[in-house]
Amino acid sequence: MEEHYSPDSTLDDIKVSIQSSIRNPNIGRVFQSVLKKGPLAYKIATIFEIKNAKTGEHHHFSLRLDSFSKTKTGWSYKRENSIGIDGEAGEIERLVRFINGTTECDAPSESGNFRLINEEFYLSTENIATLVQKSDSSEKSQLMRAIIEDISESDTIPSDLRVAFHSGSIKLLESISTSAKMVQYRRALEKLKEMIDTTTKDETALQHLLEENPWLFGSEYSELINKRSWTRDDRLDFMLRRTVDGYLEIIEIKTPIEDPLFRYDSSHDNYYSSAVLSKTIGQVMRYIEEIERDRNSILARDGYDPLKIRARIILGRDGDEPLKKALHNLNAHLIQIEVVTFDQLVKIGEQVLNVFEDTLQSHESIDDDFPNNELPNDDFSF
Repeated sequence: MEEHYSPDSTLDDIKVSIQSSIRNPNIGRVFQSVLKKGPLAYKIATIFEIKNAKTGEHHHFSLRLDSFSKTKTGWSYKRENSIGIDGEAGEIERLVRFINGTTECDAPSESGNFRLINEEFYLSTENIATLVQKSDSSEKSQLMRAIIEDISESDTIPSDLRVAFHSGSIKLLESISTSAKMVQYRRALEKLKEMIDTTTKDETALQHLLEENPWLFGSEYSELINKRSWTRDDRLDFMLRRTVDGYLEIIEIKTPIEDPLFRYDSSHDNYYSSAVLSKTIGQVMRYIEEIERDRNSILARDGYDPLKIRARIILGRDGDEPLKKALHNLNAHLIQIEVVTFDQLVKIGEQVLNVFEDTLQSHESIDDDFPNNELPNDDFSF
């Protein structure tokens, strides 16, 4: 809405009109400053004191910025161009710090994002930086542990972390990244052990954990394929691509049931598959049969070749030595299918981590022997 004032209106008249336009009954003192006084324009800043409606005491300040333009018919003012800043939300204080920081201090010459901090906080961070410089590797590790433990996930903003790491060396960032990945893997493995020990019956929870950590299946797989439905009536748990030959392998996840996977037949002195194991093997055999039958359509539709597709069943626990031997014998006679217990899956995950850690230690040993990064030509990648 546009308001008009007569050509004879003075600056004081306009200032009074600003004060009278506010209908808040809790307004106390009013402070005004003319930011611009020209022949064709006025810019006026007004600060209103807002009092507590019950006690009448000071509550907060509110800032308002108004612009007036001189026309042939007088002064005009558009209310929608007015800017209001509420001190109750801390907006005025932040604006003041911003203005002071950019006008009274040496503003950076380059462009970018900058933040203003008070002197007390700056001194505290400066002290931390000095402490880090004077610490040995063990003390730095303890200091880093204390800082990490003190920072919660809700306090951490990804963009802030990127800024913090921006000036770090590549070697340091690689070390932090690797250490974080190792912690993540260790926690995932411990979570899997916990779920196994509680004999969880929640297949979905196990599938979710393994989907987020496909490395637990072993380094023989290179890719978790994000597709569950391959035939019309079947929905698989996982489909992995083998590292060596690139062929596909079905992973069927069941639960770590305590019941033995085999039963003993005393009359013939041999072990035979339990009902649960037999049922699961039959289910996976049907998966393989359906997928092989639809090989041409899968290859044309999805671009994957399920030629001689294999399957791995994750089910049950190890049991005693005779049961372990019975499982070994079963796998030796199965075609295209392998049964792996959850205890064996844990061993696979531990082996992957052990290899990873051995590789990291070899890197550290190389860094000590070649401090100037003059590395030999051997391939130390994992």
